[in-house]
Amino acid sequence: MYKILVLNPGSTSTKVAYYEDAVNICERNLDVDRKVIAGMKDIFDQMDLRKQTIQNFMEEEGIKPEELSFIVSRGGGGGNLMSGGYIIDGALVQHCHDYDTPHASSLGPVIAYEMARKLNIPAFIYDGEGVNEFIPEACLSGLKEFPIAPGSHTLNAKAAARIGAAKLGGKLEDYNIVVCHLGGGTSTSAHCKGKLIDSTSDGYSAERAGGVPFMSVIGFVAGCFSGKYTHRDILKMIMGGGGLVNYLGTSDLREVERRIDAGDAEAKLAFDGMVYAQAKDIGAMSTTMNMDIDAIVLTGGMANSKRLLEALSARVSKIAPIIVAPGSHEMDSLATGAIRVMNGEEPYHKFGKDRSEDEYVK
Repeated sequence: MYKILVLNPGSTSTKVAYYEDAVNICERNLDVDRKVIAGMKDIFDQMDLRKQTIQNFMEEEGIKPEELSFIVSRGGGGGNLMSGGYIIDGALVQHCHDYDTPHASSLGPVIAYEMARKLNIPAFIYDGEGVNEFIPEACLSGLKEFPIAPGSHTLNAKAAARIGAAKLGGKLEDYNIVVCHLGGGTSTSAHCKGKLIDSTSDGYSAERAGGVPFMSVIGFVAGCFSGKYTHRDILKMIMGGGGLVNYLGTSDLREVERRIDAGDAEAKLAFDGMVYAQAKDIGAMSTTMNMDIDAIVLTGGMANSKRLLEALSARVSKIAPIIVAPGSHEMDSLATGAIRVMNGEEPYHKFGKDRSEDEYVK
């Protein structure tokens, strides 16, 4: 039996779980003091704080570190990674440190590596940040100076696609599936016989602005040069203050639905606009596989909304059958993916060759 520690760091918390084989024994979201981390200049200044919360979790749950079989984490530092499992080595850790867009998820592989080294067990990432399986034409923006890079919710999207494939009676590699992740941010991805060949990201959602007209973007840029906006202002406007937040002042879909039920026409229009944009993204991703789609999988927190599912399904159900896999499947995906690697069912990748971990993987 494998005893597994699963790490999934977010911006203000670390989700941690303990698995025995594929069974989630216990899981907790470990908050970190926002005021403390706000005063830290570098994301890696949080290392000691994050490690201590994980150690506290293990002590409180009676998890003995020396009994762990391996550790698996979300993360990878971005860049052109392959899908599946990577064994965490010193080169991957350095890549997490060096990546020019630091994110809290980069802490996970580093913490996992340090813990695993002390215990003489392997540590993995699985479907890491920056997985790039795009077909060449998907990378062309029209300006060679600005190639299109992957930006979907890769870990959860891949997990949802596997759920869809299982419900169809086969494996991910057997089908063409479109996955729409519906959360604070939205992304829609095309999974062609197991490969994530294209995606849209940061579409019109609860908190993000999708499809801002190009000339409006030019206006924003001009505003930055004039001093009207800063770079941070624009990012906050698009990434946290867009979508439903911009139109309605809230990202809570439940509140939006209450306002619709009370006859709020503005709320109804904002909701309908979001559904319309999401449906267009699903249609766009379907064309990447010549409309030969076996299923559309709807996932993420907002996939719990009956109203949203009905409205979106009404627009796209003629493309392919709809499969609903609400919520996040990241922890299960990390654990079960690493199990497949350990069992030799899937190959694993190595970012560098600074030491040999091959003896860990049978």
